[in-house]
Amino acid sequence: MNTMQKHASYFAVFLIITTPTVAHARDTQNQVKRAIVIGATSGMGRQVAKLLATEGGYEVGLVGRRINLLESLQKEIPTKTYIKQIDVSLRDQARKQIAELIEEMGGLDLILISVAYRGDSKQGKHQIDIGTIDVTLVGFWEMADLAVEFFEKQRSGHLVGISSISGVRGEARGPVYSGAKAFISTYLEGIRNYMIQNKIPVDVTDIMPGWVDTEDGKQSEMPGTYWVTPLKKAGQQIFEAIQTKQKIAYISKRQILVKLALNIVPDCIYNAIGGF
Repeated sequence: MNTMQKHASYFAVFLIITTPTVAHARDTQNQVKRAIVIGATSGMGRQVAKLLATEGGYEVGLVGRRINLLESLQKEIPTKTYIKQIDVSLRDQARKQIAELIEEMGGLDLILISVAYRGDSKQGKHQIDIGTIDVTLVGFWEMADLAVEFFEKQRSGHLVGISSISGVRGEARGPVYSGAKAFISTYLEGIRNYMIQNKIPVDVTDIMPGWVDTEDGKQSEMPGTYWVTPLKKAGQQIFEAIQTKQKIAYISKRQILVKLALNIVPDCIYNAIGGF
């Protein structure tokens, strides 16, 4: 073999060895996972956002109304994040802003929607109910609907919504709130069935918490509450449900017993106590 043939052989071996490495590097780069958490300013949304970034390996878009809390959360997360100040009750504007965030992030694999209206003590019941419908029901649907459209076109993705044990049956102390949460669970089930029927590989998870302590209110200090889940524990359980792509996750897990009880208790008893 002459010198030129040797060089050609060495070059061929070099290509065989290095080409897979380059391809592998390209594949790794394309495996970036992207998540958006709507309601990342506090509570369960904030906890899960941190876990998705630090333990889940996601680039996370942090969404909420209070920009100062989004900025403080961004400083707590060492990995790449995006922030977007969005009020989901401003429906058309919110849809446009989420679409902009998805484009800015370069795509979307997972969205967690954790929204609820927190009324002011100075507001009347009617105003609080309006806020609950605007945020907890319609605001949730607007964000989920946009995500569903994106995931359906992409033919992949994971939609996660925070409903509540309160949505299993109508509660006397909060009929509008329990009705809004019931909508979320039923809607998520409907979307899941739609994806299955149309053979679209999109996962849908309904997170169904009971009482959970948050920064804005210690449920454990309120009369009549029970089985209150600490915020960090709730966040960890939600994160695990997302990772395992559960259809329904009860937070804490023993809340499934409450749901079973609610499903079987006769109306005469449930109406007498008004909810539990």
